[in-house]
Order: sequence, then C-alpha cells, then structure tokens
Amino acid sequence: MKVRRTFTGSMATAAALFSVLSLATIACAWAQPAATMPKVAILSTRASPTEACSATMQGSTLPCFLVAMAELGYVDGKNVSFEFRFAENDYKRLPALAAELVLLRPDVILTAGPGAIAAANATTTIPIIAGPASEETLTRLAGNWAHPTRNVTGFTLNSAEQEIKCLQLLRELAPRASRVALLLNPDNPGYGDTAARLAPAANQLRLTLIRIEARSGSDLPQAFAAIVASGADAIFITDDAALAGMGPVRKQVSAWALKQRLSVVSPNARVAADGGLLSFGTDLNALQRRAAGYVDKVLKGAKPADLPVERPSTFKLSLNVKTATTLGLTIRQSMLVRADEVIQ
Repeated sequence: MKVRRTFTGSMATAAALFSVLSLATIACAWAQPAATMPKVAILSTRASPTEACSATMQGSTLPCFLVAMAELGYVDGKNVSFEFRFAENDYKRLPALAAELVLLRPDVILTAGPGAIAAANATTTIPIIAGPASEETLTRLAGNWAHPTRNVTGFTLNSAEQEIKCLQLLRELAPRASRVALLLNPDNPGYGDTAARLAPAANQLRLTLIRIEARSGSDLPQAFAAIVASGADAIFITDDAALAGMGPVRKQVSAWALKQRLSVVSPNARVAADGGLLSFGTDLNALQRRAAGYVDKVLKGAKPADLPVERPSTFKLSLNVKTATTLGLTIRQSMLVRADEVIQ
C-alpha cells in the first residue's frame, strides 16, 4: 500500500512530467480516420478540448491515458480513432454528450464518475470503462464486480475505508477539531450519501459532519459563507472532479481555510500539495494506465464480463508540514514516518 516516498519542495520531476504531457499533446492531434478503424469514445466530465491537450492542465489524468494508449501502440488517425466530448464540469451536459458519442458507434467508451451513469443510460450494448467512478456507481452499473453482468466495468476511485481514514488522520493530527464541513457537489450522485456513509465513523471519532454544497469554483464564496456560519473547524473535500479534482479549486479552498485557521483533508491525493493539511489519496495516473489496458482488451475482443471491477490498491498519505505549522499543529515523528509524501 506504500508508494515511493517523495519530498515536494523542488521541481526535480518537472522536466519528466512535461515530457510525458507533451506526448499527450501530440496524441491529441486528431485526424480523420478510415471507416474501419477502431473507435474509442472519451466522455470527459471536466476538461475542455484546449485544456486536454495542454501540458499545463492542472490535475488532468486524460494525458496519462493517452500516453498509456500510445505505449500500447495506438496512434490516433492511424490505427485508432479517438472521439472526445467534454462536459467542462457541468454534469447536466453529460446525457446529451453521451448520446452524441453513442450515435458515432464507438467500440468502447471511456468515462468517469457521473459520465459512467450518463453513458450507461445512453447504451446497454457498447462496452463502457469507468476510469474511475465511485463504488456505489460501479455497484449499480456493473452488477457483479468479479464478472460484470452489464456493459460497464472499470475502477473505483475512493472507498468508504479511505474516506474514513481521512477522518481518523484528521482526529490524530488536529485533535481539537470537532465540526467538519463536508464539501460536496450535489450533482454528483457518487457523493450524495457521503455524510450518511461516514456518520458511524464520525460519531465514533466524536466529529460532527456538516454538509456544504458547491458545484464548481464559482460556488465557493457561498460555500465559504456557509462554512463560517456552521462553525466548522475543519473541511473535508470530497474527490469530485469539479471540486478536489480541479487545481484552482483545491488551492482556493486551502488558501481560504488557512486564513480562517481551518484544517483541510481529502481523499484526493493532490490536496495536501496544494495547501491542505493532509491527503490520503489514490494514484489517479495508475488508474488511467489500468483503464488504457482495459480499453486495449476490449478492442481486442474482451467483454465487460471478462474484466472485473478493480479497487485501487495503492494509496498515498501526504502531509503538509508548512500548513500544519501555520495552524499551530505538531506532526509527530511517527506520522511523518508513515507518510509517503511530506510537503515542507
């Protein structure tokens, strides 16, 4: 469950990361393929076409998927056709975009989160790879995880155990915290029941969860006002693509919380690096590589029933020492030893 320990105080990996994303940029140079070419439809809940091909896109995993496909030998316009649709974080657009893609008769659809629901509602025959989606979403859409009974399979993003671990770590690191603002997107069905799901653990930890809604960064001013009014002394950001999944949103929440002296925790692996107190997250790039492998298998004849739903097996504990110091919190050496990433 451990990953390579890193200290993010420098730009040591910037060149390598830019190189990988540059390959993804090349992969986005779409062409007009032959009619017999395999077609992969990509329904993105978040990016715009320009951002998807940008090496500076914060937090995007789409370039990683495209690079993984290239490594498997797929070249857009030569032996595969990629068809993209982008909801730009407006989940209400997903059903129409999914319907557009289905009309193109792709061999497989790659999507994530609420996009999987929209795609499953649009077709019951085209294989759908959810990379990733919530456990609740995949349970509903795939049926049996070991042998999916419908046309959907894929990878889960966060488990209840992972979210509970965030609360446990918060209690350990900020023992005086008692009221936690649960920041979630009401349009994302994967997180609608988060409060109920976490309630037993929160009660055991003597934490009160307060539901705060935001659909995107534009809703943050209202959300911040609601957090202040609630008397919360910590914030839990759900790993929604439009919230914790967006770099500018993560940074805005963390910066505001720091001024208010509120601890921020999340199952999103990047929140601590962007100023939050701690993250206990999933390696999303690893999930995208696995998703590319599933797409490859479908293009070679595999059915969703042949591809079990997978849960992430590698998690990353990230601690932001600078944020902790500003908040007047002390991170014990035992916790630092357990961390995979320490932000100084």
